[in-house]
Amino acid sequence: MAKHAARQFILARSVLGLAAAILVALVGWIAFRSGGATEAHDPLLVQPTADLQAAAGSLPATTPATESATASSTPSPSPSASRSASASPSASASPSVSPSQSVSASARPSPSKSTGSPSPSPSRASSPPAAADLSVTYTTTASWRDGFIASVKVTNKGSSAREWTVTLSYPSGAGLDLRGTWNSTASLSGNTVTIRGRSLAAGSSISAGFQAEKELNDLVKPVTCAIGGGSCRVS
Repeated sequence: MAKHAARQFILARSVLGLAAAILVALVGWIAFRSGGATEAHDPLLVQPTADLQAAAGSLPATTPATESATASSTPSPSPSASRSASASPSASASPSVSPSQSVSASARPSPSKSTGSPSPSPSRASSPPAAADLSVTYTTTASWRDGFIASVKVTNKGSSAREWTVTLSYPSGAGLDLRGTWNSTASLSGNTVTIRGRSLAAGSSISAGFQAEKELNDLVKPVTCAIGGGSCRVS
């Protein structure tokens, strides 16, 4: 048994040695071939297979211009797009309103403050002025040392009946005293005589007058003469 085992060990070592020698020789040969090709600078020509040639024929031919167009058509991310994308959330964000601001914005003005233009205060209704359709002519019909007689002619030029009042103011110091009237009623206040007549029809006239005493020796005439709704003239 021992001899048989020794024999197998020697055989195995021989096989291993032979395999190692063959491997070393193969490696040397490969190194020699590659070194010789490098030194000779001979190009290595690789012939493509039939399958590779068929696949290459089915592909479309591409030119440099096409390749550059393809390269340029590929969209590249622009800085502006990224900036706008990053800035959009902050721009679209709505500012929050504090409770105090919302209350102040919705608050209505207090009733004490006037928001509109002041309304005009109601004015008292005033009666329209009387039409100037009455005219008066004053005349001194008689005069003596301590008295005189005055006459007025009143004309209604309007279209309706009118009542009339004539006011005569005499100079100070005249010392007047009424003695009688006709077609009217007269009153004296100081040196002012007021004559009132009845309703005068439209388009008609009336003569009225009074008698008075005076303290002046000269002729006495009124300084002013007036009638409501008309004009007065002293002759």
